[in-house]
Amino acid sequence: MSSTSVPRWLTPLAALLGVFAGAAVIVLLPASTLFVSAPTQAELAAASGATGERWACPMMDFIGQKAGDCPVCGMKMTKVTAGELTAEQRRRMGVATTVIGTGPAVATVHAYGTVRYDDRTAQVVIPRVAGRVVKRHPAALHPGTIVAAGSPVIDLYSPEVFTAQSELAAALRLPDGHSLHALTERFMRWNLLPVATAILQGGAPVDTITLTTPFAGIVTAAGDSAEGMAPGRLPQVGHEIRADTPLLRLVEPRSFMVVVHVPEARAHWLRPGQPVQLSSDDRGPLPDVATSISWVSPELNAEIRAREIHLHLSDPAQRLLAGSLVHARIQVSLTADELGLPGASTPVAAPPTASSHSAPLSATLVPKSAVLSTGIRHVAWKVSSRQVDGRVSFVLAPLALGPRLESPTGEDAYVVRAGLQPGDEVATQGAFLIDSQSQLAGSPSLLFPVGAVAAPHQH
Repeated sequence: MSSTSVPRWLTPLAALLGVFAGAAVIVLLPASTLFVSAPTQAELAAASGATGERWACPMMDFIGQKAGDCPVCGMKMTKVTAGELTAEQRRRMGVATTVIGTGPAVATVHAYGTVRYDDRTAQVVIPRVAGRVVKRHPAALHPGTIVAAGSPVIDLYSPEVFTAQSELAAALRLPDGHSLHALTERFMRWNLLPVATAILQGGAPVDTITLTTPFAGIVTAAGDSAEGMAPGRLPQVGHEIRADTPLLRLVEPRSFMVVVHVPEARAHWLRPGQPVQLSSDDRGPLPDVATSISWVSPELNAEIRAREIHLHLSDPAQRLLAGSLVHARIQVSLTADELGLPGASTPVAAPPTASSHSAPLSATLVPKSAVLSTGIRHVAWKVSSRQVDGRVSFVLAPLALGPRLESPTGEDAYVVRAGLQPGDEVATQGAFLIDSQSQLAGSPSLLFPVGAVAAPHQH
């Protein structure tokens, strides 16, 4: 064993002594040497003195009311000024303004509806005799078939008609004018005068007759259920047909009715007679299809919260089909009651019509781009003064808004009930940046109507 070797038991003892020595040094050093102390409440209060100015730390979220260094991180704080912008600041922020004016209070109601055939043109082919279907002609083959008046529908085997022909042939051989006249009238009531004429001209009785349609139009379906037939189904070979049972339903092929549902929020603006502009998804605008509101439902649909209106129209160009989805745009001149303007009269007892308010009212309008909104609270930033050096001061203007009016150019506007007057100048671009600057400075803003008091930053 060498004389310079260290006993093994001394190694852990030396390490333990080193740990104790390091801990003693840390304990004896002052706290300011190791840690940056958090600002005290007194320091924070001194940094937020009541000077009426707001200073923000560019690094931390501390906002004070006096110049100096940030008590949190030590960086130099910058002054925050709300509502006043230089020409350079406006250029960088993209601020643009416009002067408030007046305009006609004409709103646009958008709604969608489905095209269907106009039931007012419906005609029903009804056989006056009973029998069994033995043949179907094109009019009875498919819905959507266009038929002319006098076109055959079905061939019907009818013992009743065969017996009546035999009686007519016997009366013709006898000098009995009264019976002959009575039997001929029976065929006329059955709409089978050609069958009687054939007998009077010497023809032999037949047990199968052809039923024709006295109307022209497009076939939709059977008008009602018949024995052996499902409701709305066209007659089939072998079916027994009873007398006076609807056989076929026809409508005018280019006359339509559109059922439109208008959302509840604008349902009370609708009146019969208001013109409607239509367009379809596949054919685009239909400017030559003239129509207006013909009927307004007196109640709301509780399931979809909408009001139903009916439009009747004709489409000679054959662009619309039954079942097509169309977009309806209705221009509505609003009344003082609907605008909610001060001094508006109470609604009249009788329902208004489109001619009740021919000249639209004039209202104060603010561009939609100038309005900041939470959904409940609405504000705009109004120019309060302009300085010769180019500085512009803005002031917050709380708004009471009416309906939103659509513009063909896309520059929609709101009716102003209170908060702005014609001639006021408001920010239409950069308004959100102005509001953010005001919020940062603790001044009144969209979210803080009376200003925000910045809470000291705590670590």
